[in-house]
Order: sequence, then structure tokens, then C-alpha cells
Amino acid sequence: MTDETPDSRVQELRLMRGMRAADVARMASMDPSTYNKIDKGKRGVSPQFAKPIAYALKVGRLDVLAEIGAPIRDDADEDLERIALGLDEAQQNENRLNVPEIDVSPQAGMGAVVSDIVEHQQPIDHWSFPRALVSAFISDPSKLTIIRVAGDSMEPDYCAGDRILVDTGHTTPSPAGVYVLWDGLGVVLKRVEVVMGSEPKRIRIMSINPAYPAYELALDDVRINGRVVGKWTWK
Repeated sequence: MTDETPDSRVQELRLMRGMRAADVARMASMDPSTYNKIDKGKRGVSPQFAKPIAYALKVGRLDVLAEIGAPIRDDADEDLERIALGLDEAQQNENRLNVPEIDVSPQAGMGAVVSDIVEHQQPIDHWSFPRALVSAFISDPSKLTIIRVAGDSMEPDYCAGDRILVDTGHTTPSPAGVYVLWDGLGVVLKRVEVVMGSEPKRIRIMSINPAYPAYELALDDVRINGRVVGKWTWK
């Protein structure tokens, strides 16, 4: 460790452990970009992340939340044991993946103004998957997010209350499929396809429910937040 002041308490602890940022993110089942912001002091440590980061760094949760330069507490091992007992298996096992659920309330219906998917939004929960299973279908599982459907324009395939698995790394509307996007009014869940031959490029935005008409927008006027790659439906 150098004499330079670390950017954050987390970075200080990581350097003390001689670990790379990528390794801590992986062991904590965190999106690398999210962890890097915490490591560089650009984002605070939320309660959701304090436990897995502490577990990865083999320190107590309070050590992670302490000020830069604070000594590691004498009861850190005891705290670490409590953390390990309280963590989900996904946070202890590197062979599993924790996918955050974000409360953005995408409207599966047009016109409602809702919050866009923002990078700094805190997860409301985490879902656990076998890493090998997810990696077989998704090139970068760290970009997966779960959100809940609202509205009826995508019924019967996507109903209000369904949870959908979104690949936020897939931000190009190709191939045609179901995407979460910002259409200028709000975050919507729609079937999207590129209008062939259009220049500048346009996309056709369609509902599954026939009561809602399709509409077209210039590709530059929308933000594709991700492609839907899975869903959960309660019967």
C-alpha cells in the first residue's frame, strides 16, 4: 500500500488485503461498475452492499462503514461470522449470481411518466441464479436487472406484477424483440423492431394487447434500456 490517501474506505481495505477491484466485485456478486464507483469514492456504501463487500474483504460490516484510516476492529472476525450466517448462499458462493431487482415500475402501457432506469438506484432485492446457467445465454450476466411490469398493454404475455429479467447491456433494438425503453414520455415495455429501409433509422413500437396501437419514433429519440430475456409469472 502506498502513502497516498485512498479514495474510499473500501479501497483502503481492498489495498490492505492486496485484492483487485474486479475480484472484490465478483466475490460480492456486484456489478463491477457499481463496485468501482464505491471503491473510487464516487458512491456511498448502501446497506445492501455493506455486507457482501465486508464478506469479500474478510472484515466486519462496521469496518466497511468506518472512516478512512480507522483500525480494523478486534471483533471483526466475530462480525464476519455473523455476516456469513446472514448472507444468502448467492453471496457466499462464487458459482452463483446475484441479480438486483430495481423499482422503476415500467409501464406496460403508453403515456405514463415514470422514472428512467438510473445507474445509481438502490436495489430493492436480489435474486439468485446459478452463474453457469445464466452465462450460457447472456454474454455479460453482470448487466442483468429484474424489474416489475405495470399496465396491461403487453397482456397476455406480460401482465401487471410479472417480474422480467432485462439484459441492460443489450441497448440496440436488434434482433426484434421485447425491450424496456424510454420513449420520450416514460419507461415502457414494448415489442420493438427497426423499420427496414428507414433513414435516419426509425423503430416501430408495438403492444401485444390489440387495444393499443403501434407507433413509430426516430431511433435517436428513444433510449433502449435493455432487452427482456426472461420473466416470472404467478399462476
